[in-house]
Amino acid sequence: MKRILVYSWFYPPINSSEGLVTFKLLNASRFSYDVFTQKSVDTWSYGASMGFQNGSNVRPIYAQSTTLADWEREAWRYFVRHREEYDLVMTRSMPPEVHAVGLRIKRAFPEVGWIASFGDPIKNNPFYHIGYDLFPPFSMANLLNRGKGLRFRLSPGRIARVCLWQLRHPETRRLRRRLIRIEDGTVARADRLVFNDRSELRLMTHTAGERARSVVIRHSYDAAMFPRAGRALPRRKQRFVFVGQLNSIRKAEPLLRGIRELRDSMEDLAERAEFIFYGDMPESDMAYIVRNGLTDLVRYEKPVSYRESLRIMREADWVVHIDADTRAVTEENVFFAGKLADYFGAGTRILAVTMRRGDAVDALRRAGALVLSYSAGEIKEYLYLILYQGWKARMDRDYTRRYEAGRVAAEFDREVVEALENRKRVE
Repeated sequence: MKRILVYSWFYPPINSSEGLVTFKLLNASRFSYDVFTQKSVDTWSYGASMGFQNGSNVRPIYAQSTTLADWEREAWRYFVRHREEYDLVMTRSMPPEVHAVGLRIKRAFPEVGWIASFGDPIKNNPFYHIGYDLFPPFSMANLLNRGKGLRFRLSPGRIARVCLWQLRHPETRRLRRRLIRIEDGTVARADRLVFNDRSELRLMTHTAGERARSVVIRHSYDAAMFPRAGRALPRRKQRFVFVGQLNSIRKAEPLLRGIRELRDSMEDLAERAEFIFYGDMPESDMAYIVRNGLTDLVRYEKPVSYRESLRIMREADWVVHIDADTRAVTEENVFFAGKLADYFGAGTRILAVTMRRGDAVDALRRAGALVLSYSAGEIKEYLYLILYQGWKARMDRDYTRRYEAGRVAAEFDREVVEALENRKRVE
């Protein structure tokens, strides 16, 4: 078959979660790909610090554009010029605008097979509701209000405030309509829908036909990317490491409160443990660390290169995973962080602070991770068991090997590419 054209705004050398999971998937696949991307804009990423080389089956094509709108147009023009070189296109989000390229291609060339891969939900991302990015706090469209009663729903004051907000935020309304068009159009028209977990699939698909075109392809790790393990240096303290991005919604406060409560009852805690956060941390978390005198226990470091992050994961005693608490708007956690697969690959014990329900939560439990709620009391008790009673999680390597890049890519090749090719031949 011909080469497959992949549209991805993020791809190495830009160090981002979406670019990294795409890199690992394509380079482990047995098919050949051209990746239309860019390397001049590193917003929403950790910078241009990805130092791995593509295999012979992957050829990046770097756009000249420096804005998403210009990139969309350049991506479309590229396909028109090279139409005969491809009979399959894959678009990968985030950002969601990448799927707009696929929609335009599908409308103009319906015979071209289209694979649409989703990183996060688009029109109903829980962050948009909790952070009021697209929905005002008093709107019934905001899922925070889904359980409110009739009195709230029919309140003239609430309705008036919604109307006033709509008048004051025309650009936000236009963005919301655009995201709805992109997600609904993509789900309706793509030949194959790829999600990274079942919770996301359940949120974004609504009919039997949509689910019949859907498949879950996990994020993966590549064992060859991990630095060779050197001789471990002895240290007195157990090291807990978080690598990734935190923000005002996905924050470390529950863990920090658990650390503070344990410190208040165990004066020698700083001699037994250290907690290091690499990446972005919200001001509220940093203020909590200083205000509660945790600087001898908790350290914040700037983002590191991807290769360095893998070394840090492997050398830690525990790696820490934190999910945003979205229980106010969703019944289950709908996110599966790309970093989780690397945590599995590192083989290090995992302490996860997350929701009780969700596909990613189930995967963590099956992997043998310590899965805790957002309760500071529960976190405190388990930290005490680990640091003072010698409690250890037992990771299930038989399960985590399922996330190895070669295995995941083989599933992608079989479930997505070959299935789509076979259907086209039947048609």
